[in-house]
Amino acid sequence: MKDYYETLGVPDNATADHIKEAFRRLAFKYHPDKNPGNEKEAEAKFKEINEAYAVLGDADKRRQYDLSGKGALGAGFGGYNQSDIFRDSFGNQTVFTDIASMFRQAGLRFDEDFLNNTFFNGQRVVFHTYHSGSAGSQQDDHIAPQTAQVAFGLGGKVLRFMVKKIFGVDLNPLKNLDTQTEIRIKASEAATGLEKEVTLKRGREKKKLMVVIPAGITSGTRIRLKGMGKQEDGRCGDMYVMVRVF
Repeated sequence: MKDYYETLGVPDNATADHIKEAFRRLAFKYHPDKNPGNEKEAEAKFKEINEAYAVLGDADKRRQYDLSGKGALGAGFGGYNQSDIFRDSFGNQTVFTDIASMFRQAGLRFDEDFLNNTFFNGQRVVFHTYHSGSAGSQQDDHIAPQTAQVAFGLGGKVLRFMVKKIFGVDLNPLKNLDTQTEIRIKASEAATGLEKEVTLKRGREKKKLMVVIPAGITSGTRIRLKGMGKQEDGRCGDMYVMVRVF
């Protein structure tokens, strides 16, 4: 089982700032660009460090990880696997901006090619493209969101259309099929935890789901229900349950 606290060299009760500081220190140390001649070993360590930070640096994932007794999240707890963790982390524009800016200022790579090759085995998964602001602009750096896509060695809208038309296979699996719903609970319920019913709608079909709300949850936390989002062409998105405490 993976001990993300051990990976970052921090105690289980480390603060968010302590975790972020440890991540920055280790990420700089093991960035492949800082380890010429030892890139492969450094890259493996770099991935472990980023995976640990993606979990412990996210309040919701850290809470799930701690409640599971550590290790279960990395092994698939809550429907997560390593690829999911990286997609969620780098798909968050705020997180991506912070990390990309950190490496850029140090003259280290963190562009889309580096991301795809390091974290997705060369698969073309593009979340955001990093740009430098022009001289005189109010912002020196910004992130320009781009359409997420997976090329699978094939390119072009025409080819993707033909494959879908002939074989019924959509080569753009990152199309947003996620849904979100909201539940409201009392502060006393948030303190003790509970199960709450939510309604899943898929076309004309309605289904009742029981969502486990962990004790100590804070307002604004999102709980992910993998595969419970929209369905299309045999694929399922995820449902995110936003918890509001009043």
